[in-house]
Amino acid sequence: MIKFATAAAVAALTAATLAATTPSAMAAEATPAVSHVHGEAGLKLTGYDAAAAEAHGYVIKTTADSMQYTVKKNATPAEDATAQAKAAALWGKSVKPTPGVAAQPNSHDEWNDVCGKAWRDGDAVGGRAIKVSSGFNLLPGQAAVFYYWHVHAVDGGGVANHAWGPSGLWDRQEWHGDWAPGGLTMGSAYTRLDSDTSYATLDDGSVCHPAT
Repeated sequence: MIKFATAAAVAALTAATLAATTPSAMAAEATPAVSHVHGEAGLKLTGYDAAAAEAHGYVIKTTADSMQYTVKKNATPAEDATAQAKAAALWGKSVKPTPGVAAQPNSHDEWNDVCGKAWRDGDAVGGRAIKVSSGFNLLPGQAAVFYYWHVHAVDGGGVANHAWGPSGLWDRQEWHGDWAPGGLTMGSAYTRLDSDTSYATLDDGSVCHPAT
């Protein structure tokens, strides 16, 4: 979560992540400072889109133990087995470990970086306004064909929402959008990426959400 403080002159921003808020440090209005913050979180596998897979030469299958996986059409038995093993690894890394319980995967960075990274930048642009940029960068060899991205700006006056999509993409490894909400109230505020509704659909049918 990116948190900032607004003032009648230039806002001051404090560093934070997409998943947690850091207490805001209000800049003195007599000596305003322009700040920039960057936060990111991994993209985890959450499911598959059969239509997207079909359109790009893949099919979604289910193993005897109910694990779904994506594989190229007319795959050989060896290719199918490789796809199953890959899916098992990705699903394992996409499940957040229970605190205090020893289980795979071994670290936060491992489980939440299956598809790539979601990120958000925040800049104070003067007055009671900010500029928010947000998007995703997929891992090498991956390509997004569809997306929906949803952010909030929250201050003392309430919540403003902005969404990009849902829209198709032409095999993009990265995407981002910009938003500049104004008219914010005096005092503290923050921006938030909605990890439940934001997602990227890959060409093999994989659907990836920001991990928080």
